[in-house]
Amino acid sequence: MGAPLHFGYPFPLEEVVVVHRRIAPLGLVVLCLGAVSGLGLPPLPPPAIVATVDQVVDGVTVEVRVDRLPSPAPAGLAVGQTVRVRYLGVAAPAGTSPEAPLARALNAALVAGKTVYLELDAQERGPDGTLVAYVYLDPDGRVMVNLVLLATDLFTAAAEPAPVRYVDVFAHAAATPGAGSTAQARCAPAVPWNEARSQIGNTLCVEGPVMSVGTSKGGDVFLNLGLAFPDPGRFALFIPARHVGKFEAAFGTRFWTQLVGKTVQAQGEVKLYRGVAEIILTEPGDLFLQR
Repeated sequence: MGAPLHFGYPFPLEEVVVVHRRIAPLGLVVLCLGAVSGLGLPPLPPPAIVATVDQVVDGVTVEVRVDRLPSPAPAGLAVGQTVRVRYLGVAAPAGTSPEAPLARALNAALVAGKTVYLELDAQERGPDGTLVAYVYLDPDGRVMVNLVLLATDLFTAAAEPAPVRYVDVFAHAAATPGAGSTAQARCAPAVPWNEARSQIGNTLCVEGPVMSVGTSKGGDVFLNLGLAFPDPGRFALFIPARHVGKFEAAFGTRFWTQLVGKTVQAQGEVKLYRGVAEIILTEPGDLFLQR
C-alpha cells in the first residue's frame, strides 16, 4: 500500500512543510522579473496546449493527457494522447541524490492531477525524443512551473535544450538569491576525499579541497581533490565534454578556473580509472560549490 495522503499530497507531512519552505522564493522571483524591463510574461499569445497531469515522474518530468491543441497541431501530438513532458531550462537533482525525492515532491505539489498549459519553443523535443516545454499553471501563461522550480535551492539551470524564447528571463531567475544555481544546497553525509578512495563501487557524497583543475583536448573538465595532478593519490571529479555546457549554465563560464583552493562536494558512484578514484559528473545538481 502506498504512503498515506496528507492534504492531497502523496508524500509524508514533514515533506509538505519542507516543500512549502522551498517554494517560498517564488514571490521574490516574480517581483524581480516584473521589475526588469523586457523580461515579460505572459507569452503572446498565451500557451495553446491544454493538458492534465496524470503522473509526476521526477522533479522536472511529468506525463500528461492532451486535452486541447491549436490548429494546426504540433507534429506528433493528438488530443487524448498521453505524452511525457520535461520542463525546459531547468534541471533536477539526479536520481542518486538524496534530494531527488524532495524535488519530485515539490513538482507534485505544484502540478499533480492539475490542468496545465504548455508552450513550445524552437526545439520541441529533447535528444531522447521527450517533449520539452514551458509549463504554466494558468491559461494566460503568468505562472510558469519551470521558473517556480528554478527559484528554489533544489533546482539548477539547464542549457540543453536551451530556453531560447525566454533566455534572459531564465538567466535573471537563476541569478536571483535563493535560486539553485547560486545558492547550492550541500550533500550529506560527506566523506573526506582520502577516505572515499577506498570505497570503489559505492555511491557517496565526497568532499575535498580543489588542488588543481584541467581540461582535455576534447573539452572534458577535471577537478582534482586533495592532491594535484598528476599525483595518483588524488580524487578526481570528471565532467565529460558533452555535459560541460550544463555546468557552465549553472555555475558560470569556465567556472572551474575559480575553484582552486576552494572546498567542493560531489555525489555519485566512486569509480577507479587508471589507478585514480573518481566520480563522473553529468548533472550540475550533483556538484556543490563552496558558498
